[in-house]
Amino acid sequence: MLLTILSSLAQEEVESLSSNVKMGLQMKMKRGELVGFNGCFGYDYHQDTKTITVNETEAETVRLIYDMYLQGNGCGTIAKRLVELGIKNKRGTVEWHDHGVMGMIKNEKYKGDVLLGKTFTVDSISKRRLANMGEENQYYIRDHHEAIVSREIWDKAEEIRLKRAKPKLMQTTGNRERYTRQFTFSSMLECGYCGHKLSRRTRHQTTTTKKPVWQCMNATKNGIDNCPN
Repeated sequence: MLLTILSSLAQEEVESLSSNVKMGLQMKMKRGELVGFNGCFGYDYHQDTKTITVNETEAETVRLIYDMYLQGNGCGTIAKRLVELGIKNKRGTVEWHDHGVMGMIKNEKYKGDVLLGKTFTVDSISKRRLANMGEENQYYIRDHHEAIVSREIWDKAEEIRLKRAKPKLMQTTGNRERYTRQFTFSSMLECGYCGHKLSRRTRHQTTTTKKPVWQCMNATKNGIDNCPN
């Protein structure tokens, strides 16, 4: 009985502390402070001031990527070209992949803006983080820092990306789509952010219960960075 009471009190204390921390983070994001920032190619992060400034050497590569994308090159082609040119990534290695290039094409920071609160912590015990789809506040700040590409160039790249992201039908004699119709809504649901199809998955709630969820195929196959929403 005593252990149960102590456990309950400890959990309440953790939840109270978590609530205070969350409130503090919300205030920081509202002020435009970078919370949970892990670095970004093209920018240098200053820990003492929580600000970023343009890294001109890396910025040239960012502009090259956008130029190639607007010229009609795909992310795989761009990644291959960067390797051929011997350009180093943020880790200092000559290694580039299509999903990484796509992540840069979609990154609002390159036009000087920043979206804060892209993910959130589900609870204070598990510390599990999920993509924020409206569960918590998000803060979009325009002209937050110096841009690397113009807003016009970024918007053109985004327009191209959204057009390319639209799911395509298989070239067959029938009207069969590339995804199966195993479930009622198969091939009928699309991601409202990137346009890819949604696939049905099973998520375990506990060790004995589970529930069906619909996930973006772009995020599932290419990584959450390709569709963080």
